[in-house]
Amino acid sequence: MFLLLAGPSRAFGDLIAASGITDAMLESLIALKDLEGVEGLPPLSEIEEMRYEKNTRKSTRAEIERQKQEEVAKARVRQVDEKGRAYGTGRRKCSIARVWIQPGDGKFIVNDKEFDVYFPMLDHRAALLRPFSETKTLGLWDVDCTVKGGGVSGQVGAIRLGISRALQNWEPDLRPALRSAGFLTRDSRVVERKKPGKAKARKSFQWVKR
Repeated sequence: MFLLLAGPSRAFGDLIAASGITDAMLESLIALKDLEGVEGLPPLSEIEEMRYEKNTRKSTRAEIERQKQEEVAKARVRQVDEKGRAYGTGRRKCSIARVWIQPGDGKFIVNDKEFDVYFPMLDHRAALLRPFSETKTLGLWDVDCTVKGGGVSGQVGAIRLGISRALQNWEPDLRPALRSAGFLTRDSRVVERKKPGKAKARKSFQWVKR
């Protein structure tokens, strides 16, 4: 049973919803040019005109959003301190890292130590260099950072986030590559707390029948 409409002046989406047919069904009806048996629908020419206006509004909104994104991107400018360094802060678990980068020959200092001394494991060092390899700038920056708190993996994640933010502050054009790789998103995961009456966060104590 279709609902009888007062007129074709209602919004196109409301019109379709009120008539009881889906967009797919309407497409089939329009393709067949057979709308005579559907109560509440205006003539085919008016439906096609309303559908055209709806699609035009969609494309206009998308164009406006694209222009806004372009304006925001143009508004981003290089941010450097008085020493010509770009700065970025990173956090991961309980670790906090402060990172400064500037063009150089690839020196990497962590808490006044060479990064291969501070992080002896190859996986950790590879994770730290990924923002540079993703932006094809490996070996072109001098990095000086301080990190405190947390364990080794937390410190690696904090430094990597700080490096990524410093890179985008130095060169805003690097932001899309860093963002698509997920390097500008803070990993908010932390260890789940122990629950009362449980051995750990989820583990229960061993059950003894008697």
